[in-house]
Amino acid sequence: MSLLVILLVSAGSTPARAAPDDETPKQKADRTPAETPKKEDKVEEPEKKPSGPVDADKLKQQLLATAAAGKLTDDLIDLFKTYALARAKQKLAKDVPADFWTWVEAKPTIREGLLVALHPEYSPHVVKSLEALREKFGEKVDTHPHLALAFAVVFGRAGDASPWAAALGYLRKDRKAPTMEQSFRYYLKYEKSMKFSLTQTPWPLLAYVADNETPLPERLWVLNTFRRAGKGVYYKVPYDWDLLKGNPDIGNRPRTLANIRKYGGVCVDRAYFASRVYKSLGVPSMSVSGAGRRGGHAWVAWVIPGEKSYELYDEGRFDMDRYYTGTTWDPLSRKNVLDRDVQLLSAALSTSYKRYLNACIGCHVYEMLEGDKRKGKTGLLKDSVEMNPFVARPWRLLADACVEGIATKEEGEKLFDSIFKALAPYPDLTFEVLAKVLSPRLQVEGEPDKEEIDSNSRVLNRAFQLYEKAKRPDLAVKLCLLQGSYFEAVDRKMSALKLYATASEKYAREHYGFREVFDRVLVMLSGQKNLKRRLAFCEVMIKEVPKQRSAFDKKLNQLNPSYVYVVRAYIRALYAAGKDSLAERWEKKIEPKDR
Repeated sequence: MSLLVILLVSAGSTPARAAPDDETPKQKADRTPAETPKKEDKVEEPEKKPSGPVDADKLKQQLLATAAAGKLTDDLIDLFKTYALARAKQKLAKDVPADFWTWVEAKPTIREGLLVALHPEYSPHVVKSLEALREKFGEKVDTHPHLALAFAVVFGRAGDASPWAAALGYLRKDRKAPTMEQSFRYYLKYEKSMKFSLTQTPWPLLAYVADNETPLPERLWVLNTFRRAGKGVYYKVPYDWDLLKGNPDIGNRPRTLANIRKYGGVCVDRAYFASRVYKSLGVPSMSVSGAGRRGGHAWVAWVIPGEKSYELYDEGRFDMDRYYTGTTWDPLSRKNVLDRDVQLLSAALSTSYKRYLNACIGCHVYEMLEGDKRKGKTGLLKDSVEMNPFVARPWRLLADACVEGIATKEEGEKLFDSIFKALAPYPDLTFEVLAKVLSPRLQVEGEPDKEEIDSNSRVLNRAFQLYEKAKRPDLAVKLCLLQGSYFEAVDRKMSALKLYATASEKYAREHYGFREVFDRVLVMLSGQKNLKRRLAFCEVMIKEVPKQRSAFDKKLNQLNPSYVYVVRAYIRALYAAGKDSLAERWEKKIEPKDR
C-alpha cells in the first residue's frame, strides 16, 4: 500500500483504537499498553535469546547494509534492537553489573523501551537509574515497566543537573524534592488512588508524572484534599492581586501547595498548583505559558484517556485572549516544547505504542547513515510515517532531507500532500515542515519557472485554507510572511505587496505577527515616490487596529502597543511629507499613554 493511501486512511481528527472484539491478530499485537486488559502484578515471561558476546561494530555494518534498501522491515527493526543492545552492553559495561543486561533481555517491555530511549547517546545515568530502581524495588519494576522507564529516563537524562529545571523557583529550603526512589515508592504505595494506570500508560506520557518534584507530605495533602479531582483545579487558587503588585512579604511565604491554595497566587502559581495536584494523582500534566492578546499568561494542561484516544485538555487558557500555542518543559528532551507537541505525542501513543517505537527506530536507523549515504534512503522515514503518522520526528527528518537536497522536489511535493491530509488537526507541524521544504526555493537563481511558481502557490493557498479551518490565524500570518517572501524572491513584488496589505487589514486585531506583516508593507512603500501610498496605508491601519486590547485596558486608559506602533509609523511618514504640525498632534495623542 502506498504512503499516500495509508495516510488518507489514517487521516482524521482523532486517532481511533480498535475495540478488542473487532481486532485481528495483527491489531492485537500492535495494541498499545493503554488498551491491554489490565492484569495486576503480571510478570513478563522471559524471551529466549542466543547467548554469547555479540560484536556491536559488526552488527552496525550489517544494520547499515540492510538499511541500504531504504525499507523499514521487521527484520531491520529486529536487527536494530540486537545492535542497540550490543552497543549498550559495550559502552556501559563498567556502569552496571552483567546480570542487569540478563534481566533487561528477559523483559521485552523494558528492553524495547530502554533501547529506543538510550540511542544514540547511551547515557550511563539512565541505566544506573533503572538499575537503582531494580535493586530497590525488585519485582515491582517488573510489574510496572513503563513507570520504571519513565523515572529512569527522566532522572537519567538529567544526569548531574537537576531533574526539576521547570520548578526550581518553587524549591526552597522549606520545600525539598524527594529522591527518585522516594517518589517511585510513593506511586507504588498509593497506586489505588492514582487516576491513571501505572502499569498500562506508556512511559513517554508517564514522564509527565515522574517529573513531579512535589514534597511527599504535600502529595499526601493532595490525596486527602483532591481524591475526586477533575476539572476546576486551576480555579481552586484565588487570584492574589497583592502578589501581582510585588508585595515582598507575600512573595517570601513558603510556596507549598496548601499555602498557594489558601493565600492565592497569580496565573503561574495557579498553573504550577494544578499541574502538581494532577501529577500527585498520577495524571500526566504540565504547566504551560504563552503570549496572548493581553500579554503573557500561564495555564495547566493534562492528559485524559478518551474513549478511543489520549487527549490533551487544558484549563485557564482563556479563548478570548487567543493563546494559540504555549510552551512547556519536556522532561524527556529537557527543553521547552510546544504544548501542541505533547498533544501530537498523545495521538501517536493512542494510535499504537508499538508502532510509535518502530517509527522511532526508523528514524534512528536513518540518522545512522551519514551524508550522501542517506540519498535514496528516505523510504525509511516514509515507512516510519506509515507505521504511525502522528510521530513528529520522521516528518521533520523528511523536511530536513528536502532542505539538504537528499530528497527531490517531487518528494517534497508529495510530502506536502501527505502531511496536509494526515495532520490537519495538528497544523503546527504542517507549518514547520512547509517552511523547511520551501526555504531552498526562496533562493531563486535566474528566470523563475512559471509552472513551479504556480505549483508552490497552490500549496501555500491550500495551507491557508487549512489554517483558516483550524482557526489558527497565528499560523496564517506566518504563512503570509512565507508566501510574501516567496513572491518577492520570484520577482512578483506587486503580488507580495497586495498580500501583505490585505493581511495587515485582516489580522489587525491579532497580537501575533501583525507588526511583521505591517512592516513588510512599509518597507515595500519606502522612499519619497511611495510616500502618498504609505500615508494612505497608515491612515487605513490606524482605523483598523483597536486603540485598546480589552475592556480592562480601556478602564485603565492603556493604549494597545500595536496601535501605538502604527501611529508612530504614520508620524514618521507625516514628517517625511513635511506635515509637521499634524505629526505633532498625533504625538500628543499617544505620548501620555506611553509614559
